[in-house]
Amino acid sequence: MRHLIIIGTGAFARELYWHAQDSLGFGVEWEIKGCLDGDSRLPEEEYAKLEMPVLGSVADYVPAPGDVFVCAVGQPQAKQRLVQAIMAKGGTFLNVIHKTALLQGNVRLGTGVIICPWCYVNDHAVVGSHVMLNMHTGLGHDVCIGDFSSCMCNVSLAGYVKAGALTYWGDNA
Repeated sequence: MRHLIIIGTGAFARELYWHAQDSLGFGVEWEIKGCLDGDSRLPEEEYAKLEMPVLGSVADYVPAPGDVFVCAVGQPQAKQRLVQAIMAKGGTFLNVIHKTALLQGNVRLGTGVIICPWCYVNDHAVVGSHVMLNMHTGLGHDVCIGDFSSCMCNVSLAGYVKAGALTYWGDNA
């Protein structure tokens, strides 16, 4: 069994900890090992909210055999920097797709994708690597969203929308 490490210790990492436990592959292909600090440490009271161990920082962590990663950081440039740091150490990423997500038709997903509860991705949509779709986000047919992008809650991209890499979509966009 592989060991999932969540990059990030903030609020979205806490949410992802719970979402991941209801995601495809949890308990069968992978289990949660813990999380890593990103670029900066949080105030101590925020660490008390984490239900998983903090294994160190991205800068200091050396991937062990069986480790796989996902990045729970919303800010696209920070996400890119942290992912590239782990990849430079030989780290690999997996997709975390919640069981309530609906992927219909010929959908293409990159690696390190996070699809949270109650999202949908429709026919011939292309989701780049390290893209995060937060709760209730929908991608219509033929949508293309580039690497390291983040869609917060309730984002709706209608058919044929082309969004480049490193884009950030706020709630209800």
